[in-house]
Amino acid sequence: MAKSPCTHGQAPCFDQNYHLDRGDVEGSAGLTRRVRGVAQKENAVSKRWKEPAHILGVGCTRFGNLLETPELAGLGLQELAAMAAKEALADAGMGPQDVDAVFVGNVTMQTSQMPATYSQLANWLGTRFKAGVHFDAACSTTNVGATMAAMGVASGAYDRVLVVGLESTQSQPDGLSPYARTTIPTEEMWLWTDQCVNKAYSVPQGYDIFPTYNAFVAQGYCRKYGVSLEDLDRGLFELCRTRRLHGAMNPKAIRQQTLEDEAKAMGFDDPWAFWTSRYNPHVAWPSRLYSVVTPADGASAMVIGRGDEAVAGASAPVELKGFGVSVMDLPWYDDDPTVMPIDKESFSKAYTMAGIQPGDIDYLHTHDCSHIMSICSAEASGFLPEGQGLAYAREGRLRFDGDRPMSTHGGRHAFGHAWAASAGSDTYEAVKQIRGQAGPRQMPKAPKTAVIHTHGYAMISTVLVLQGGN
Repeated sequence: MAKSPCTHGQAPCFDQNYHLDRGDVEGSAGLTRRVRGVAQKENAVSKRWKEPAHILGVGCTRFGNLLETPELAGLGLQELAAMAAKEALADAGMGPQDVDAVFVGNVTMQTSQMPATYSQLANWLGTRFKAGVHFDAACSTTNVGATMAAMGVASGAYDRVLVVGLESTQSQPDGLSPYARTTIPTEEMWLWTDQCVNKAYSVPQGYDIFPTYNAFVAQGYCRKYGVSLEDLDRGLFELCRTRRLHGAMNPKAIRQQTLEDEAKAMGFDDPWAFWTSRYNPHVAWPSRLYSVVTPADGASAMVIGRGDEAVAGASAPVELKGFGVSVMDLPWYDDDPTVMPIDKESFSKAYTMAGIQPGDIDYLHTHDCSHIMSICSAEASGFLPEGQGLAYAREGRLRFDGDRPMSTHGGRHAFGHAWAASAGSDTYEAVKQIRGQAGPRQMPKAPKTAVIHTHGYAMISTVLVLQGGN
């Protein structure tokens, strides 16, 4: 049967194999895919909010290290959560008792030692007696929380919901104290993180996050599009420079130094020479250290409610126009490591629900624990043309002042990555850009439509479509 393009309602179907008779199992990797019927296609158009949901307020701490970063040193995770929540509530012009429910997300219980996290935070947040729950969607946590909160609002069950994500990847409780903390050995932190996947598939230092999410993807991208290893390295270098530029303009970022300035501080006049030096080794060939995530401690929060719930004097609400969530475990891809089926699903679902096309997107963030995977995801979204993402990076087009702005907060490398809190930091930035509140990294023209994509290891592909200016 020949492949043919289709549309699911108003949004394009990005997987041209949707309507092939492939059975229940696809390929040697065992990627299970049910063939979608006509009834499902017709029903896709109706998957819209019955009542619109809005982001009324956002908050985010600085991302850093609870033991070292000046703004964070000496604080506990409870205080980080309260700081982010306080900012989000103030942004919405509300107090903690004005919300109906609180959803709190945390991934690595080893570093928080707070099971039933919300009940332990209720007094810190000022939300005692409010409905609440702890949840976990790995690195997609806060944005999955936003979708659950929005469904609660759209259903009429709640008027306003506070979503909070908190995480420490740099320190852990010291003994039995709930507040004293000590450093986590790096290998221990990554072992705990890798426990988010089906360990039957995981081979330490083999089929783990760095080769699977970086090296294999980079090699596959080069083969697929005829990109030389030198051009790959140059493209990733320029992408890192852009992320670091954005981080240098963001007082909440863990890395606030441009790549050029770091190179000079290390004795290099040429940042490319620094890039290829022993200070930036390959973590999984051909991906280098500065093309991957910077672990951090941090918290983020948002208030979800109805647009008519906005308070006089509060910041402008931003509509959560649509979302898509798709989940799978290892293996993440079949013969082509640049294509994750879950991303095609989540983008298609979100665009259909929001009634948008890729050409409507003004600002995009894609999950960038791996810079090369973030390019693949951006191309899958339709925001960048296939095989051209690295060229766009080299031309500076992904900068805050470029024509395809992405990840203007600095992304996972420059802003940092605090697992459960990071998706909320991505949404925080998108909301600030839409409102024209992003400071020196503000896009020349505030975006009307922003799309935020995150991967929750292992994988929870989550896409939010936000719109402002209405």
